[in-house]
Amino acid sequence: MAKHLIRAADLDWSRAFRGRHPFNPASEMSMIRVGDQSGLTRLGANLVRIPSGKESFIPHAHSMEEEMVLVISGSGEVVLDGVSQAIGPGDFVGFPTDGVVHHLVNTGEVDLVYLTVGERARVEVADMPTIGKTTVFRNNRMALFGPDGVEELAAEEWFARMKIED
Repeated sequence: MAKHLIRAADLDWSRAFRGRHPFNPASEMSMIRVGDQSGLTRLGANLVRIPSGKESFIPHAHSMEEEMVLVISGSGEVVLDGVSQAIGPGDFVGFPTDGVVHHLVNTGEVDLVYLTVGERARVEVADMPTIGKTTVFRNNRMALFGPDGVEELAAEEWFARMKIED
């Protein structure tokens, strides 16, 4: 039963996935998939670190999957439909499927560290209004719909685009 328990002292941030959202040059984060490590299959749970001055992903809204964030350390802002609100340790933010566009910004001087948990639905639709695109995720594939047409790719290709090379 050891896999069920992930100890913070055992986390190796130097081995975390480092990436940025391909459509947001201000995005940068390190991520450890604690849900996968603990055996979760219906929930995605990740510990995330955003460096000072950086953002999480691109502003987006979910259509099918709910998501939540619990701030562990650092300070920043959650941007909800373009309105910024300060967040810090212990703050909880829920992202229901109500169309509210959201993302996080680290406005502090140290890393913003948070736990994010989201559903793993069979299909997810995410709108990215700042770039006029909608993404549909299904069966480890995604399709990006936008003014320039449709682009389809596998999840591995998407993560390869996100990855920051050391």
